[in-house]
Amino acid sequence: MLWSWHVFFAQLTTLGFARAAWATLWSASVVEAGAVAGGFLLAMAGRSSIASLRRLVGVYVWVWRGTPLLVQLLVAYFGLPEVGIRLGVIGSGVLTLTLNESAYLAVLAAAALDAIPTGQSDASMSLGLTGWQRFRYVIFPQAFRLFLPVFGNQYNAMLKTTSLLSIISFSELVEYAQVQMNVTYRPTEVFAVAAIYYLALTLMWSGVQRFLEHRFATVRHANREIVRDVPVPAGT
Repeated sequence: MLWSWHVFFAQLTTLGFARAAWATLWSASVVEAGAVAGGFLLAMAGRSSIASLRRLVGVYVWVWRGTPLLVQLLVAYFGLPEVGIRLGVIGSGVLTLTLNESAYLAVLAAAALDAIPTGQSDASMSLGLTGWQRFRYVIFPQAFRLFLPVFGNQYNAMLKTTSLLSIISFSELVEYAQVQMNVTYRPTEVFAVAAIYYLALTLMWSGVQRFLEHRFATVRHANREIVRDVPVPAGT
């Protein structure tokens, strides 16, 4: 038989695939949360007046973007224990993906920060805000609105990139599917179920992304209305 509906539905409804999908979801979420923080820190460091710090950020981005993620995972899992650093499966996988994704998000975050007019920073400086306050209350909220659509695409991609963690036996969708394939000897049905779970995860995230973009757009529109309603003194 080329296809077995019995095997397909049995795998589709098993708790094992649901747990593997949860592992995929939480690992991608942890990675992207850390990568957003790391990306903006790298972007800010790349805009520093200290030349050596800017060069260090440039080297970091060049190395992590210029080498294959699979090689980075293998080095972290198999290479680091050779020098006494043992992170385990979860630590090696999540840390490597976070460091790699931070390099990509740093470029996107820098573009979002560069898109904010310098007048915004100058105006907030004239109000006596400190550097951190200018970034926290003025620059970052505007930059994040520009950053959000591309971040959504990166998170969507990360849900599928976690499949590489199967190479170090991290129990996500692909690794679990490989185990079930060895048990059932039905690769087509098993990997079809894995594909359905990936589609469900990406569909769910698409809804979350649309909600976030709508929410930030609503907040921006409300802020514009508040500014528009502020009375302007006569003679200005």
